Amino acid sequence: MSKFSVRVKWQVLRTRLYLERLEVKAFILPAFVLLLSIAATAIYYNVFRFENLWANWMVATGNAFEYCELNRMDQLIRQPSNTWSNLAYFVVGLFALTIGVHDLKYADRKQSHNFLVRYPIFSLLFGLSALYVFVGSFLFHASLTRTFQHLDQAGLYSVIVMVLTFNLYKIFPVMRIKGQYKSSHAIMIAFAIGLNYLIFTRLWLIDINVLFPALIALTFVTSLCYLLFVSKTHYYTQYLWAAFIVLLLAAIIWILDRTNIACNPTSALQGHALWHVFTAISMLLIYLYYRTGAVPVEDVILRREERRVRRGR
Repeated sequence: MSKFSVRVKWQVLRTRLYLERLEVKAFILPAFVLLLSIAATAIYYNVFRFENLWANWMVATGNAFEYCELNRMDQLIRQPSNTWSNLAYFVVGLFALTIGVHDLKYADRKQSHNFLVRYPIFSLLFGLSALYVFVGSFLFHASLTRTFQHLDQAGLYSVIVMVLTFNLYKIFPVMRIKGQYKSSHAIMIAFAIGLNYLIFTRLWLIDINVLFPALIALTFVTSLCYLLFVSKTHYYTQYLWAAFIVLLLAAIIWILDRTNIACNPTSALQGHALWHVFTAISMLLIYLYYRTGAVPVEDVILRREERRVRRGR
């Protein structure tokens, strides 16, 4: 493949993702934050590696001890591979935050047809959700305590809530208020924040084997509703299918790890660690999918008006 061909494909990709003005230097600060965080944490770990910092904390419950990796209960990080692999979420979070901040710089973003570009708050909240997962899961696998198990589960749900919010906005991009159609983005953001608060305070107590698949199913159904009832052609669904395949692979690895079918407790390569990496990749692909197109708002309004006319008859 020639350099010209690579350059053309890169330009096509940037255009498809509405990133024509994004420069490499935008990632300098996030890269510095990432490297500094890794270095600081690694130094702290090497100094206090054999300190049992969590001895007086309430131990986690449920499936916390059912992963393949050997639990080092007398050390600072009790599941090293399952802990450090969460850095993948850190990378995804920093990426989405960088893109959101980049979009905020341009006033003409308000003319964009892509809702992530037009309303950067969506990207910022998605990035924060990824960081939420990183912090919660990192500390949970490091400590195996009830406190951070709570944070881990709530963080996991927060990403799903953001994807669900994206879907709801795509299905209901406008609301009819006092005879005028207005963007529903503020309502959707309020919904995401409210549902995350409810999950953190109450719903996280629901068995994860019930709430997690329920949220996943709801997200899948809303994605299908958009494709069936709004538009099949305005987004590059290849990204969505790629995310689904990667997530499916992650789920298979998770099952193999939990059932000890593929298990070496002392190995640095752990199935649940791979689950973290592959789900982070899936999250990135999902985010890119939502940046590849535009909701046909005019078509949505037209269909609603037609239904209003029919009901009026």
